Amino acid sequence: MKIIIAVPDFTREAHLKKVLPHILYKLNKKGLSNKDMEILIGTGLHRKPTHQELKDNLGNIADSVKLSSHDYKNVFYSGRSKRGIPIYLDKKLKNAEYIVTIGVVEPHLYAGYSGGVKVISIGLAGEKTINSTHHPRFLDHLGTRICSLKNNLFQNFIQEVSSRLPIKYSVNIINDKNGNILKIFEGSPKRCFIDAVRYSQKIFEKKICKFIDVVICNIPAEKGVNIYQASRIFNYIADTRIPVIRKNSLILVKASLQEGFGKGLGEKRFMKKMLEMKDPEKTISEIRKSGCLAGEHRAYMVAKALRKAKLGFISEKAYIYKNKGLPFLFFGNLGEAKKYIEINFKKPKIHYLKNAFTTILTKAR
Repeated sequence: MKIIIAVPDFTREAHLKKVLPHILYKLNKKGLSNKDMEILIGTGLHRKPTHQELKDNLGNIADSVKLSSHDYKNVFYSGRSKRGIPIYLDKKLKNAEYIVTIGVVEPHLYAGYSGGVKVISIGLAGEKTINSTHHPRFLDHLGTRICSLKNNLFQNFIQEVSSRLPIKYSVNIINDKNGNILKIFEGSPKRCFIDAVRYSQKIFEKKICKFIDVVICNIPAEKGVNIYQASRIFNYIADTRIPVIRKNSLILVKASLQEGFGKGLGEKRFMKKMLEMKDPEKTISEIRKSGCLAGEHRAYMVAKALRKAKLGFISEKAYIYKNKGLPFLFFGNLGEAKKYIEINFKKPKIHYLKNAFTTILTKAR
């Protein structure tokens, strides 16, 4: 029996050194052998992890189980979805007889909540599939929204693709604001995910009564390594069902940005679009008219956030990006940012988020 254990890439803290031994033990108890197993990292269109990242996140697991990273070019065609989306998946899934998924359940801009079987349907998908699901016709749909599963085209696609595969077991991890394990749900894929989301909604979604002028966001280190990942926060603030920000407010993200825009195919496409962006409205119009490739969709979403707020980063690497013509503000430290706020806002209401990926603010009605 060929067994695939699908795990997320390392931009999400899945605590694999703790979780994987537990999974292997359960599979061994079923009489399944490690030699028939393969751990497959769902990288989507992002870069493959480095040797050091594998060591840091997996420890010695690779000594007992085969380990590989997804290659978005090494895929097979699995037909089309009900909405006509071409489904290309990692060839290693083609002959799999038993699939286990590990996911981190947290608010997600398109899927509503990440985790569940997204690691398969998107993380192990081919470029054509990812391009199609990251197109404005998906992203602009009213149901495709952070923290929402109802009528969510993106989430529906994830579930439809996974239903074609022998996914027998899922583990869903919920982390607290500090990245530590808060709770783990495991069991049948669909039930396990729904239970994890219901729990997460109570933890991550927060209503506040007042509008905010400035939001200053801390994010986990793994999310702040590049502009592509860190820029997602702008939409986490600006695109909730009832945003808490005023018109022409300011959203700042504290991040290391040590990899610049990022090194994967999607990140490189994002960088090209952002460097070309002179007018957010023009970018939105062009992409709605002509479509976009995965990676470029992130620039599209940034442009939509720019309609509502000024966007910026607080980073020691800020000096690298200040004169690149980007539509972002860059500050070397919090002090610099505060000086800008004092000059440009009168008695601003400032809100600090300890982890902006796990605290989703909406305005109370």
